[in-house]
Amino acid sequence: MIFKKELRKPILALLFLSLGGWLLHFRIHPISVNPSFFIPFVLGLVNVIITPLLFNQKKTVIIAYLINGVGVIIGAIVMAHLSFSALPHPLTFTNVIFKTTLADIVILFSKFFIGQMILLYFYPKGLGRMFTPSWWVRHFFYITILYSLGHFLWR
Repeated sequence: MIFKKELRKPILALLFLSLGGWLLHFRIHPISVNPSFFIPFVLGLVNVIITPLLFNQKKTVIIAYLINGVGVIIGAIVMAHLSFSALPHPLTFTNVIFKTTLADIVILFSKFFIGQMILLYFYPKGLGRMFTPSWWVRHFFYITILYSLGHFLWR
C-alpha cells in the first residue's frame, strides 16, 4: 500500500468517507439532469483521489488539510442552504432530524476531524495560530457570508 503504516487507517477512513459521499451525491444529483452538478462531481474526485495522497507526505499535508477543511465548510453551507430552501412541513423536531440534510452535514464533519488527526500526526503541537478551532469558525463564518451575498445578489 502507498500510505505510511501509521497513517493507513485514518487515510483509508477519509478515503472511504469521501468515496461514499461522492457516490451518494452522484446518485442524488446526476450530471445528466443538470450540467452544473459537474463541479461537485470533479471536486468529489479530488477528495477521493488527490487529497488522500497529499495527506501522506509532511510537505503536502497542510495543502490536503486546507482542501479537506474548506471542502467540509462549503459542503455544509450548501447542504444547509438546500435544507433551508425546502423545509419539511410540519416543522417538527423529528422532521428536522430526518427530512433535512442535517445527518449528511454531521457525517461530513467527521471528514474534518479525521483530517485534523492526520495533520496532528505530522505536527503534534499544531501550527501556532493557524488552523485552530477559532480559525476554522471564523472561516466558516466568512465563507457563509460570501455564499449568502452571492446567493442574494446573483439570483
